[in-house]
Amino acid sequence: MQLPIEIKKTQTRDTTGKFISDDPLVQVTVSNPIASFQKWLTKLISNEGVDLRIRVRPLTTLLIGIILTAGGFGFGLGRFTVPASSPIVQYIPSLAAEPTPTPNVWKDTAFTGMLRYSSGTEKYYLETSQAEAITLEVPHTVDLSTYVGRRIFAAGAVNIRTGILVVTDATDLELLPVRVSPIPTVEAVLSPEQNLIY
Repeated sequence: MQLPIEIKKTQTRDTTGKFISDDPLVQVTVSNPIASFQKWLTKLISNEGVDLRIRVRPLTTLLIGIILTAGGFGFGLGRFTVPASSPIVQYIPSLAAEPTPTPNVWKDTAFTGMLRYSSGTEKYYLETSQAEAITLEVPHTVDLSTYVGRRIFAAGAVNIRTGILVVTDATDLELLPVRVSPIPTVEAVLSPEQNLIY
């Protein structure tokens, strides 16, 4: 870059010390600093830009193409091409639904009550002492028609949502007496000697 002020010595002397020419002794030139700045800026802008050169061999290009294609189909496009019912969906984290715990609707229990039969629906019901009717499902080998109108004990698994009691074995049914007979109890009477001890 050129300085804005340039001082030149224009006169030279000969060997005797006399000046050789009539030129001025000192010549001062002041250049335009704005023009110098514009030239510098133009040079800077003309060299700006990014020159990116990549050198790729044919075998490398083929290998990279295969890897990108397999990765694209395996991870990106696979979610659109694989049907949702396919077992492979469970291995893709973004498609696999989080399992939500479902409460168990089956409960092992037993009921006592009067056995009733509905001819319209051809189903057996157990009428409990709490005035609720529980639908019974029994194996075909069990004939409940002899127990209709009698008090029975039925054990099995009940579905909480539907209220159906599934009796799995014929031994789960027990015939009970029609009337509930109270268990006799004896009232304890303390003798006068026992009262003194306590």
